[in-house]
Amino acid sequence: MALTRRDFLKALSASGAGVALGGNAAFAKDKALVVEDPRSSYPNSSYTENMYRKEFAFTYGNKEDHGTAYHCVNCQGNCAWDVWVNNGIITRENQVANYTPINPKIPDFNPRGCNKGVQHSQVTYEKDRILYPLKRVGKRGEGKWKRISWDEAITEIAENIYKTMLEKGPEGLYIHVGAGMLTEIRGAAGKRLGTLLGAVRPYIASYVGDMFPGVSVVYGEGNIGCSYDFFYTTDVNIWWGQDPNKTRIPDAHFLWEGKYNGSKQIVITPEFNSTCVHADLWVPVKAGYDGFLAMSIINEILEKKLYKPKFVKHFTDLPFLVRLDNKKLLRLSDIDFENPPAEFDEETFKVFKEHGEEEGGEYHPHEVFFSWNLKTNKLTVMPGCEGSPVKTLRLKDVGWDIDPALEGKWEVTLKDGSKVPVTTVFSLLKEEAKKFSAEKTWKLTGVHPKIVEQLAKDIALPKVVMISMGFTIGKYFNGMLAQRAIASISGLVGRLGPYGGFNTESEWAISGMGKLSGFSGKYKQRFASGFASEFVLGNMLKDVEKLYSDEDVRRATGLSKEEYLKKVKEILNNYGNDEKWKDAIGKKDGKPYWDTVETFLIFADSRFRRNKGDTYKEAFLKKAKFFAYVDFRMNSTAQYADIVLPAKSMYEVWDLRTNPGYHRYANMAQPPQNLKPVGESKSDWEICTMIVEKIQELATKKYKETGDEKYIKIPDPTHSKTGYRELDKLVDEYTHHGHVRTDKDAVEFALENVDQFKPNTIETVRKRGGFLQLNEKAGKTSPLYPDKPYNSFENNLYLFERFETLSGRLTYYVDHDMWIEYGAALPTAKEPIRPKRYPFVLMSPHARWSIHSTYKTSTLLQRLQRGVPYVMINPEIAEKKGIKDGDEIKIFNDLGEFYAMAKVYPSCPKDAIIIEHGWEPFFFKGNKSHNTVVASPLNLLELSDGWGHLKFGGNWDGNQHAYTTSVDIEKA
Repeated sequence: MALTRRDFLKALSASGAGVALGGNAAFAKDKALVVEDPRSSYPNSSYTENMYRKEFAFTYGNKEDHGTAYHCVNCQGNCAWDVWVNNGIITRENQVANYTPINPKIPDFNPRGCNKGVQHSQVTYEKDRILYPLKRVGKRGEGKWKRISWDEAITEIAENIYKTMLEKGPEGLYIHVGAGMLTEIRGAAGKRLGTLLGAVRPYIASYVGDMFPGVSVVYGEGNIGCSYDFFYTTDVNIWWGQDPNKTRIPDAHFLWEGKYNGSKQIVITPEFNSTCVHADLWVPVKAGYDGFLAMSIINEILEKKLYKPKFVKHFTDLPFLVRLDNKKLLRLSDIDFENPPAEFDEETFKVFKEHGEEEGGEYHPHEVFFSWNLKTNKLTVMPGCEGSPVKTLRLKDVGWDIDPALEGKWEVTLKDGSKVPVTTVFSLLKEEAKKFSAEKTWKLTGVHPKIVEQLAKDIALPKVVMISMGFTIGKYFNGMLAQRAIASISGLVGRLGPYGGFNTESEWAISGMGKLSGFSGKYKQRFASGFASEFVLGNMLKDVEKLYSDEDVRRATGLSKEEYLKKVKEILNNYGNDEKWKDAIGKKDGKPYWDTVETFLIFADSRFRRNKGDTYKEAFLKKAKFFAYVDFRMNSTAQYADIVLPAKSMYEVWDLRTNPGYHRYANMAQPPQNLKPVGESKSDWEICTMIVEKIQELATKKYKETGDEKYIKIPDPTHSKTGYRELDKLVDEYTHHGHVRTDKDAVEFALENVDQFKPNTIETVRKRGGFLQLNEKAGKTSPLYPDKPYNSFENNLYLFERFETLSGRLTYYVDHDMWIEYGAALPTAKEPIRPKRYPFVLMSPHARWSIHSTYKTSTLLQRLQRGVPYVMINPEIAEKKGIKDGDEIKIFNDLGEFYAMAKVYPSCPKDAIIIEHGWEPFFFKGNKSHNTVVASPLNLLELSDGWGHLKFGGNWDGNQHAYTTSVDIEKA
């Protein structure tokens, strides 16, 4: 029947009346009304539809002109998009939803995207876009600029780089690709330039506070875990210090589909975040006391015997023996194995030596450890240690049979004939964990013992359990210890491979990229410690001395403030001046370089807005004799540069992105056809190629004038195989003999040279929709199956391969002298350093309406929020302080003050205030941001180096600490 809009509304009105009367009048009709074409009853529908069709046609443009992209800002989502253009202007981005499903029983990754990525087409043309090369003509930060040509800009940059290399050598340069450009191809341009010139480069994860050093202690590497579809297969997921509903928007559906599939979702965070809304359990741990909660769970597992003895004996160092006289691990070098004592299992050792000789391996007695073998009741060397020629973790089938004791106390005869008592790491862990029983930690953590008991069962009893830990935990002063304690839980209950385990941020094994970002070993990258170099560059000790009292330091370190500061200064000074360190610099890299740099070339890095303290910027700029900056937008770092170069953004360049391992696809960026340039912007590869061409030109000219080779050969005996940086060969080296000059060249080079990308070309990737699927070689510690989600450490679990640790196993004991001295040889917990004289912890989690600071100035995203910096306050606290929603408030402590809008927020803890971290200083009154009230101290344990697998590098460095302060608030 034909139904007019008027008839429909009359019927609706009658139904409403029937419902209001409480009877069945609404359902009294004999038949339902059938509406064949609802649109025909609306007036002017054709006009509206035509308007939308025209808009769609305009934004869509021509299919053949479309490009593909992802967002290579510091977001780990790595989502494929189709980029639409019309008349050379980007009009819109559209999600590519054709990722290949791997298994009909597992949800796929379609579509991927979020509210930040979906508006980059608009950001491309925002008013803060850098259009031309600019030269500073006023004071730094004054905002006075002069437009100059590309040649003028490149020449000035090249002249400063060349002058510095002549006067101070390569270590006078600082070339850094920041967190605003995490990508394999675009980011490789600046990294390759820095490697070629021998410039200092800080480890970016430690520099922004995103290292997982506590996880590296346990597993030998910090970036481990699973692809996100694995969460669909688990029985329990624990989100510790994480908010995937906000920070993992493209992947969060796997959590909730997993919940529909029967899994339990648990969130452990101080604030009631957006993931808590749908979780089965929220555990509101007090900010900074996560390590105490983790240790109480460990104690519960040990006390209730929920651990798995067979797993623990094979895959952890818990059966290893510790000397009770000096608290050191008992090593093979401690005993006379040529004339062995009675308690030594000589037959086993003979097999051990023979097995090593058969394999052609050597053993290093200092790195071989013992257990007490219950089979023979004797002291037995353990296979799989760093110094062992026997690399397997098997305790059978290698010529001997070992059943290591987990508990006990014995006496061992040393080389000098003296006897020492020994016990197991497991026994010592039980003693340490007892200090953190749930009853004892309850007041500190705010978590009731019954909840601790439940968490222990939820972790130990189900078949598949995954504990995921966020970056937040490492941003506390003693966060490394908290990371370590949390990471230690899974190993007790046998969680590896298909059984779950521990997740931080999985990474794929991508071999071949070193040819692009580096030079396949010809030049060694001059890495510097990220957190320590920032500390020195920014003179951050000044803020530390000002904010923390003796009581604060004692509570967090066990040392007086005077002792702590003395230790920090000693370590930093020794790294820079110690002759033994300098002799070893070719083997151990980095730390002495942090105070030598004077010429800076930085790409896409918002360093002046992070939680570093108020003195950082001034101190950094004082050290920087010359500072050039490359980016697509004028952020708070660009404002203080001497030269600013306009880079193309991610829709305007060729690029590839793979890691982290949240999914198994590498996305390719291909700029749209006939895209009009924005201003005079250039790709990072073009910019770096221009710089090496100009440096080579300057050096060659000087050499021709003088005939002196010193102008083209800069000595670098530690980081170049030739002993020099040969400036007359820069262009040939950088461009790979002319084959890699542009971003497109670099993409083609990667597709040809990375095994995990094969077989693929630009054409095949483009045809598929802008992505490729990684092949089976991409799995790092497990196979990457074609039809199963990925999780780490299957090779260790099933093939008994050793972990990359000193013991070859999950590590629970670190016998570094400093760790023993400070009571951290075993997993433990220590309190935060923040001043207790101020009532509120300052928390600065990830932003909801931006990706860190990128997109903070987006017109579209600002319409979704308040548009100005705001601080979230618990309603009870706001009422006590006389603060209403929308009021301007002052936030202050001994370091200073800043102003922001109050946002009354029931999810905020009563002992904290929350400000999302991405706000740039220029948003705040007087350019004073939350940096003003922050000091970032160095943790002495994170400064330690040279023990076993804890050696400075990509897996072991400290963290830039952001959650280290407390404040008070009042209405402004």
